[in-house]
Amino acid sequence: MKNNYSTEKRTKILEYLSRHKDDAVSVKEIENHIKEDTGTDINVTTIYRYLDKLEKDGKLLKHVGEGGVKATYQFIESSEKCHNHLHMKCTGCGRIYHMDCSFMADFQKHIYEHHKFLLECKTSMLYGMCHDCSEGADE
Repeated sequence: MKNNYSTEKRTKILEYLSRHKDDAVSVKEIENHIKEDTGTDINVTTIYRYLDKLEKDGKLLKHVGEGGVKATYQFIESSEKCHNHLHMKCTGCGRIYHMDCSFMADFQKHIYEHHKFLLECKTSMLYGMCHDCSEGADE
């Protein structure tokens, strides 16, 4: 019975993450969704353990905030996709964009050759405002 319970909760977590793959979601958001969707409580330790597993399996990116506080998570399905490009997060709506541009290799080379810094794209995040949020800010 416990295995079914865990599998059901994991399925709900994975469904939520895959529906929000353009967002960085918190454990609290996942917990609230499970509570609303199933009407039952879920232990946050269960959520953290499953998120750790997904991260180790390369299906999830963990974004740690300033000072290591309040991590958020993003479902990526395949880790290869996110190893070679930067990510951009809108400070207005929280959406995450993949900067999967053809110049990324040249950019990384420039950073290393001119600044002697090896850029780790997988965990790098640029912050700003997306077009929709910046349009709304002008009004």
